[in-house]
Amino acid sequence: MPENRIEAARKASRQAKEAYENAVEERSKCQREVNDLLQRKSSWVDSDVVRFTNLVRQDHLNEQAEARAKVEASRSDQVIEKEFQNLIQAILNRYHEEQVWSDKIRSASTYGSLVALGLNLFVFILALIVVEPYKRKKMAQTFEKRIEALSLETKEMVERIASRVGDHLDHQEMLLAPLAAANADLGSLKQIKDTSTPSKSASPLAESRDIIAAGFGATVATVFCGVLFLFLSR
Repeated sequence: MPENRIEAARKASRQAKEAYENAVEERSKCQREVNDLLQRKSSWVDSDVVRFTNLVRQDHLNEQAEARAKVEASRSDQVIEKEFQNLIQAILNRYHEEQVWSDKIRSASTYGSLVALGLNLFVFILALIVVEPYKRKKMAQTFEKRIEALSLETKEMVERIASRVGDHLDHQEMLLAPLAAANADLGSLKQIKDTSTPSKSASPLAESRDIIAAGFGATVATVFCGVLFLFLSR
């Protein structure tokens, strides 16, 4: 993991800096001691000469150790910088990949929406072209069948009513036949009487009979019409 590598590089850098600081401190101590010996050079003894020789050699070694520690500290800083750059590059690559996938998903979503819209439009046009005419045709056929059935029922009902009316008229005609014959007889008697008796001498009784006969005929016609109306209104 980049985070683990960065943490290890930081730890190595801290150790390198501590080693460099220790080397600098050790060299500074050695140089101070050399300076002290040089200040009292006139009073040296054999041990001071040996110590000075050892200090010069140690100072040379400390200088090399300080240089190595400095190089190691610089290298550790470069390692940290490199790990940071790798981490940033990995983040940028991840962001770029996610951006690419996001663009792909957005494009796929757009194309999917367009395809869905096209399918809906196709289904709508197909419904207008195929389904709606078929539905209208079925509705028209159903409506025609209902109209034919209603027409047939109406025709049968009219025929039944006409048959009943015809039977009723025949029955009424049979009932009114004797009345018509009686009226005919009354008319013939009246004509005979009129021929035998002058018109000026016609009695009021004959006129009353004519009025009664006319009223009776009108009453019969009225009753017949009422009965026919009641029969038809059932």
